[in-house]
Amino acid sequence: MGKKRYRIKALPVTLLLALVMLGCISIVISATNRIVLPETLPTEGDAVSQPVSEPEEPEEPAYPEPVSVRLIGVGDNLIHPAIYQQAAKRTNNEGFDFAYAYNNVRGLLAQADITSINQETVMAEGKPLSGYPQFNSPQELGLYLTETLGFDVVNMANNHCLDMGADGLTSTLDFWDTQTPARTGVYRDEADAEQLRLAERDGVVFAFLGMTESLNGLSLPADSPLIIVSTRDEERIERMIRQAKAEADVVVVNAHWGTEYTTDVGEAQTALAEKMINWGADIILGHHPHVIQPVKYITRHDGTQGVVAYSLGNFISAQDTGWRMLGGALDVTVTKSFETDTIELSRVRFIPLVTHYEGNCTNVRVYPLADYTEEMAQSHGVRSGKTPGFSVEWLNQSVSGVIDEQFLLP
Repeated sequence: MGKKRYRIKALPVTLLLALVMLGCISIVISATNRIVLPETLPTEGDAVSQPVSEPEEPEEPAYPEPVSVRLIGVGDNLIHPAIYQQAAKRTNNEGFDFAYAYNNVRGLLAQADITSINQETVMAEGKPLSGYPQFNSPQELGLYLTETLGFDVVNMANNHCLDMGADGLTSTLDFWDTQTPARTGVYRDEADAEQLRLAERDGVVFAFLGMTESLNGLSLPADSPLIIVSTRDEERIERMIRQAKAEADVVVVNAHWGTEYTTDVGEAQTALAEKMINWGADIILGHHPHVIQPVKYITRHDGTQGVVAYSLGNFISAQDTGWRMLGGALDVTVTKSFETDTIELSRVRFIPLVTHYEGNCTNVRVYPLADYTEEMAQSHGVRSGKTPGFSVEWLNQSVSGVIDEQFLLP
């Protein structure tokens, strides 16, 4: 058995002095004026002694177990008149009911801890509802997105955000500020732009930013305090991302960029994506082309990785080709280690979505492609128009031709 050890009790000062004078023990006065006893006192023949205990090792700090948080980001919520007109018809024109359009994706969105959407159209109160080329949607749409679908983040920076002018954009800001989502990309003024949009889930903090490449040739009045973040303003973008990374574990960027209706990624997109990932962005959700584009990992200079979905296509729309009916959701699981204070993109998945409607754009609604049937595909309105070969097989082949199989997880 090991030697039994005991704690030393303090000896009376008079006894200590006596022992020192007799030469029985020696003492050392430390620089902090504390008495440091020798490791053992004299043995029984010399003086009364007891073994000294070794110092206790400090306990290892206790860290919580790693935590995983799931984010799902979807593409362009592009509200053509057919969508809000059918919503009005379902209430006998006494309001708007958008449930039919989105019911089939509610279950998917409910699986996420955080959800993000690019709201392509403004919702300017007091202005006529309208479609292409200058959109305006009812605010009841926004209520459905937040109250029923539960979107946490709404990107406002896109090429249609000035369709109703600066006052229409301000009205839309006023609406979103009555809701719970973090709005990104458009800000009331410089002070508002400096305020980080943050969300915390289970100890993991997310920050959200947004920006757009185009305003369709429109611009803010010279005296407007409104800020629309441009992809060309790289100095601002770098500052915003670095500030966000200093405050958050995960930085999510909504980027409205690229060329419409092509699955090819432009050089400007790839160059800016690499810069943003190296500045500290972790997840980039791409919008604007209205068709899907590749998902890619980008490795930083320090060896860590971020991910970019260059375009998620349309979340819903009433456009007129098969490719514009095909969109996607980026499903990212982020795992945080509290011990190392690091995050890992532990699972990245592209979930194909398809917008369905019958002839004359009636009954517009969106489905996960996994739930979409061949019977529905054969009745799709695009078959009688620009995509006669539209089918479930066509959709699956289109997805696999753009999205790398490592992201097409079950």
